[in-house]
Amino acid sequence: MVQARVGFQEERFSPVVIRFCWACFVLLHVAGLVYYGFTAWCYWNLPDTHLDAWLTLYYLGMETQYDRTIAMFMGTVAIIHGLYLVWMISWSFKKRQLVFAIYNVFRLPSFLLRFLPARKGSRSVHPKGISNDVYRAFFTRDGLLGVDGPYFDMILFIREVVETALQTHQAYRMSLLLPRIAINRCYVALLVINCWAIALVHNMFHENSTKRRVWSLISDCVLDTVTSIGISTVLLISYINDFNFERNGFPVQKWYEDEWVVQALSEFQMILVTSWRDLFTRLIFAVSLFGDMDNMKMAMRAKRAKRTSITTGKSRGNRATMIAPYSGNGPNANLVQKNRAKDLLFKVSQFVFFVWGITILTLHLYAESIQQYPQCWMKVRPWFTGQPSCSLLVLDCHEKHLRGTKREVTEQWIGFDPESVTRTVVRHCPALELPEVLTAFSRLNAIKMYNTTIASWDSNAALTQTNQTSLMTLFLIRVNFSLGELPAGLQSPDFPQSLGDIEICITNLRSFPDDIDMKWPRFGSIYIEASQLHEVPASLVRLAPFDLSLSMNPISVLPPQLFEEESVAYLSFGGTLITQLPENVTKLSSSLGDLNLSYNNLSFLWSWIDPIIDHEPNTPLSLAGTPYCRDLERIFTGEQTNFLSIPPLSQNNAEMSIFADASVGNWATLKKSVSCAEQDRTWYPIDFEDQYSSIRIVDG
Repeated sequence: MVQARVGFQEERFSPVVIRFCWACFVLLHVAGLVYYGFTAWCYWNLPDTHLDAWLTLYYLGMETQYDRTIAMFMGTVAIIHGLYLVWMISWSFKKRQLVFAIYNVFRLPSFLLRFLPARKGSRSVHPKGISNDVYRAFFTRDGLLGVDGPYFDMILFIREVVETALQTHQAYRMSLLLPRIAINRCYVALLVINCWAIALVHNMFHENSTKRRVWSLISDCVLDTVTSIGISTVLLISYINDFNFERNGFPVQKWYEDEWVVQALSEFQMILVTSWRDLFTRLIFAVSLFGDMDNMKMAMRAKRAKRTSITTGKSRGNRATMIAPYSGNGPNANLVQKNRAKDLLFKVSQFVFFVWGITILTLHLYAESIQQYPQCWMKVRPWFTGQPSCSLLVLDCHEKHLRGTKREVTEQWIGFDPESVTRTVVRHCPALELPEVLTAFSRLNAIKMYNTTIASWDSNAALTQTNQTSLMTLFLIRVNFSLGELPAGLQSPDFPQSLGDIEICITNLRSFPDDIDMKWPRFGSIYIEASQLHEVPASLVRLAPFDLSLSMNPISVLPPQLFEEESVAYLSFGGTLITQLPENVTKLSSSLGDLNLSYNNLSFLWSWIDPIIDHEPNTPLSLAGTPYCRDLERIFTGEQTNFLSIPPLSQNNAEMSIFADASVGNWATLKKSVSCAEQDRTWYPIDFEDQYSSIRIVDG
């Protein structure tokens, strides 16, 4: 028999399929443009916002200095999507037919082809040698990397393995972090379907490479879209209603709402770029999505080659006829071996991906089958654990009819995977005894106690750097301490150095350990409000907190060192017994930008406070409810011309303070620098906490 390759018959997708696919590509590029563009805008404007401050406090995302770098990456991806979109739409209008990509408009420029040698004996203008490889790899659909190329199946298989591995890791992270069961189920379902679809497509279209490759690409494209855009978009939308765009942040109360903050801290790790590795993974998914769409676009315009057999040795027109001599050796051994290897690859890939899908589904179903308990308010379902996993563990002694003994607390906490607990809340316990099991919560980042009397918190259950390396916040609200002193559990020499936010409000605390500055971390946030401190502890001053509130304590004298520490940025002494600030402050801290002195008996300010005007563009001084503000308001209304109280001149204060100048020319400075508006009595949102954590009465 004489066989020859005489040409190609062209085969196209139907017009309906072409239109549908073109519309899908446009929508995908629109989604990519909007998502990556919005993300780039958010990252570019994130530094120095209220949201940025909270993200920094909880170590969410990368450091602020890298926000603009991430924005440029996201913006680049958005621009590429935009260019694809403009290209497709504009050229479709210009050519009056649907244009998918650059392949539909341009070929390799002819002026370049003239300088490239052609194959001997061929009428083709394809270059030869290295130039031919480059041309075929990047400019033809049947090139080395093309959708109909000889290596595309191998390339696609490798891509599927790498992407499925990354997507499996993504699903595992979601099982660890996301409490929203619906999102986890949907993603796992898509991942399992994708694994099985790979096996099914390879089996159904084993002989039809075009359909096999197109359906494989569609499956990959759907999952890549969900992974790179879909999950983050769904999570972002769920937080839109809570976000305050005027303040560029969430309301302060939200960060004290246990369920919301635990969910946010977990889900923000999926939304935000958390590391360079995470950014690289996102790059892989973004590039993979472009690759999937490019290959499908090429397939949409691809013309499938079709072999025909003839029995004539006569050439037709310009077509070449090749006559093969008879050979009794049978089929080419190399070709047979290559086909066998290809068939083996198909079979192995089908088996691997089918088992892969079964494994993921089994892990997910087993995780969901584990029993949960009512004291867990925020459940997660990680794959590789046999115990219930709980992000938010709440002990409500009133609801459970408990006193809070060690045995009772241990029974409530012992049944969970200790590494899954990130926040624990204790409420309404009349005699709380902290058990040793607390030290097993190694991933704990927050502890809150409300309306509770701490009867015992000894060193066996102490907070330590060894056991709680991630602990960041401690809230003790409406808490009674034994003898009005900090318990031993809060005075460990190995105190967690990550615990930078300690807030104590409405307690009987009346003394502070002299050596606490040797144990607690420096430069943190410390609120000790509405307690019974009669003086500012020297050890507290030595801690040099970044922001400090001693509001609502019976303190009458403030040490000058508080105002001189360069680490201090925010101070609050509202509702105390002070009648004046310290006179002998040598140099005001250049970082101090917010000083709350409301609801005191202050009637004047010393001149050393004047530089605060240049520290903060917003109003730096709050003096609501003071005699000074009463004088200031009467001066602005014309009822008096001077302040009734003037600071006495002394050797250290030879100049009069700008805040004592009542002349009309100084009014603008006074209005800019002093706020007499009503202020919250405490920085801790106690009114919100009382409403949120109060005893809940269940009807019926």
